[in-house]
Amino acid sequence: MNGHTTPSTSSAIPEEVEILPQGTVLIAGGGPVGLTLATVLAFYGVRSVVLERNATTTRWPKMDLTNVRSMELFRKLGLADELRKQGVPTHLPYRVLMSTGLGAPKPVTVWEHLGVDRYRAKIAENNDGTMPLEPWQRLSQAVFEKWLKGICDRNPLIDLRFGCKLEEVSEVQDGVRVTVTDLHSDTRHQILSKYLIGCDGGSSRVRRSLEIPLDGGPMPVYVLLVHFKSRDLTRLHKHGRFWHIFVLGPEGLASTCIAQNEKDVFTTHLLLPIGEDSDKITSEDAVYRALGGIHGPYPIKIDEVLVRSTYRPNIAIARRYSGASGHVYLAGDAAHQNIPTGGYGMNMGIADAFELGWKLAATVNGYSEPSILQTYEQERRPTALVSIERSGVHMRVHMEANKLLGGRIGELDANTEAGDKLRRSLHDYYEANDGENTDHGIEMGYRYKSNIIVPDGTKEPLWQPGDYVATTFPGSRAPHVFLRDGRSIIDSFGPYYTLIEFQDGSERGSTLLLDAAWKHRVPVKYLPLAEETHAHAIYECHLVLVRPDGHVAWRADTVNEQTEAMRVLGLISGRTVPESESQESKEVHLTMDPSKVGDGAFAFTSTLTTESQTAKFELDKMGEFQT
Repeated sequence: MNGHTTPSTSSAIPEEVEILPQGTVLIAGGGPVGLTLATVLAFYGVRSVVLERNATTTRWPKMDLTNVRSMELFRKLGLADELRKQGVPTHLPYRVLMSTGLGAPKPVTVWEHLGVDRYRAKIAENNDGTMPLEPWQRLSQAVFEKWLKGICDRNPLIDLRFGCKLEEVSEVQDGVRVTVTDLHSDTRHQILSKYLIGCDGGSSRVRRSLEIPLDGGPMPVYVLLVHFKSRDLTRLHKHGRFWHIFVLGPEGLASTCIAQNEKDVFTTHLLLPIGEDSDKITSEDAVYRALGGIHGPYPIKIDEVLVRSTYRPNIAIARRYSGASGHVYLAGDAAHQNIPTGGYGMNMGIADAFELGWKLAATVNGYSEPSILQTYEQERRPTALVSIERSGVHMRVHMEANKLLGGRIGELDANTEAGDKLRRSLHDYYEANDGENTDHGIEMGYRYKSNIIVPDGTKEPLWQPGDYVATTFPGSRAPHVFLRDGRSIIDSFGPYYTLIEFQDGSERGSTLLLDAAWKHRVPVKYLPLAEETHAHAIYECHLVLVRPDGHVAWRADTVNEQTEAMRVLGLISGRTVPESESQESKEVHLTMDPSKVGDGAFAFTSTLTTESQTAKFELDKMGEFQT
């Protein structure tokens, strides 16, 4: 065990109390977000203890794509190449089929997304700053978690405690006290820590213990999920290889199928009305119905049913991301939940973990003041709201496709002039609404506004969900661009802050900034770049200060005074807190009612009802998959 133990005198039955060493972070939840957070903290030399109620990692597939921004973050941690080895081979394309079912002669239309190898070629050919540094990677969350747990098991700075269930949380003076049950020995003890991070999922015990409201609600359907093995590829690949199949029915989206490993592991999701009893549907029948669509059951040979459960698609966001004392924080599904379309769930959590990780490390290591942690909610909660709403936009694309058909879905596969016209109409519709996995404005174009971002007085570039704009506008992700020697500028960034200077022979004030960093005890890598005119044009200014997460904290062409340099470094490190209006988060109302859609880009969201839950998390038709 870390730290030391003392008997508790606060209970009628004394409980052992473990006091974690100063600088050790306590993490509740050993899923993808908790494991990523522990990995980020270790990267910056900070110890952590991870509590996970389950004996091992998840059996559920859940997320099946690590997006481009997450892959960039894993690249910084030195893990991107190893992650790819766990996933779908890089030469395979990412085909998404829209179909009425495998009983049809062919799919209605196809999204032909690039596989990793072709994506890399596209990145190499387009050095204009708009590309990610890393392509995406298909990988089941069940495989991802097992892989990342193995990395954490081998890291001496990470203490994984699976089979330990967090029961209660209370904020105490200068820290937090948690009660934990060791499920192996059926004993309880307490842990005292300076910081606790709740990465414990949608039903987060940490969030509920602090009575932080969760605003949102479920969709008016639920899903029967079957995760299975099958080598019946002739039947499954009737319409060709696929990543996803979206099966359309009379009411819109009826089911989906996901090829998890392009070999023998698949997952079907059968959408059911709330009133239908899933217990009366066998796993085999659920798969056949999901694959067959309007053409009736489509039998295949199932070698093994791996897991089965129900879940209720739900969107919600925590009213606050932290406790009142600044010692407890929420990340991942504990803080926000969204429906699967867009693949934002786990990827949002990975970005949460990276940001909270570097800020905690900066605080623990003495490079920043604890006030920097307040900016975690300022930056990540607005980003989560946009992503949640966009996932609703993607779902609406599928749910409203049937409106184009005017109730004639049965004619969609017909070899007739009317069938051809319907297919062209639906093809054009999906081509115009293909952002589900390609909205780079959502995935890497979000811009932070917080106390540690220094505005430069320029006009913010237009932001659109489908496009990433190559800019160093403060708060933006610093663009990837290949330098003259073939390196990406991102690979030249340091582990902490990076000061880029595009040199032109003039004195720009970089020495003043580096001196200010020394005085504020902020670790900064100085990156002088000469004769990099192409990169300079994309980066827009001669001096650009980039944070550990790759977002721009400040930019300018010159700094002339030491006082200005001290001001900038004080702000970006959290040493100085600016006077600003209160940024307290308010209750939000999430609705699926089309009559409430406004003119804003993200007025549409994905729930039918709005609820606030504080001390509980309960949904009808919520199975083991979701708890």
